[in-house]
Amino acid sequence: MKTRMKMMRLNYRFKKYSWILMILLGILTFSCNNSSKSNSQNNELAEEVQDVEQEIDEIIKEEKGELKNKVDSAVEDFNQKFYVYETKLQESTKELNEETADVFAELKEKSEDLSNRVNEIQEQGSENWNEFKEELEHDTEQFSESVKDFFEDNE
Repeated sequence: MKTRMKMMRLNYRFKKYSWILMILLGILTFSCNNSSKSNSQNNELAEEVQDVEQEIDEIIKEEKGELKNKVDSAVEDFNQKFYVYETKLQESTKELNEETADVFAELKEKSEDLSNRVNEIQEQGSENWNEFKEELEHDTEQFSESVKDFFEDNE
């Protein structure tokens, strides 16, 4: 819950800073076209824009770390439950039916997909970060729910 609230605050700050950045860029563009403005004012504005861009980059970097931890945690949880479940199967004479085996294989595939996609986090730029983040968060939550349901139904 705290992580979700923190993500919401970070997302809000990111959107706020994005608007500030767009406004500052608009002002910078307007001031560059207005020949009566002095170079010192343009330089100050350019520095302010750069500061906002750096703050946005820091927010995105923090969000990337949190998202990576969230995905890694979901995959690790599945791997631990898988190990315990597999050990129990080997110790008993019980075998998986075809439907359960298919669901299990699908979960393993999703786990591998999430692991591969988490490696793409650092490659994401600020222009498409929110879309990538929302998609990966959604997929991770769906995966976690599927894992929970599977192991509750098969214990």
